[in-house]
Amino acid sequence: MDTVYFGGRLKPSLTRMLDKEGHTILHARYKKGILASLSTCAAVVLQWKSKKDQRVIEEAQAAGLPVMVITAKLVDAYSAADPLADLYLEEPASDEDVAALLIDMITSERDTSLAATNSRGMGLAA
Repeated sequence: MDTVYFGGRLKPSLTRMLDKEGHTILHARYKKGILASLSTCAAVVLQWKSKKDQRVIEEAQAAGLPVMVITAKLVDAYSAADPLADLYLEEPASDEDVAALLIDMITSERDTSLAATNSRGMGLAA
């Protein structure tokens, strides 16, 4: 079971959808709560409001987590971000799209980590 941090407004339908797929949602409205929870997460979904949200992306990526940003200000979020998140979605994003893309991000990250671990175990460069 993977835990996903979700920062921002969280729709009950999205929570049900991800729960059905075996994912637990950690929901925090404030950056302090997000940063304290990163060590227990498999991915971060952030609703971008301003450049102040950049710290969450930086900390999540430093922890090796995939990051999805959902925003009504797509151009602002993308141009202000350094480093970039793994995926940007423009609001309104459907629950189905968010859930499918998030599950794909977690699965891809897990597969990449497993491949790197396996190659190191066989004496290959990652």
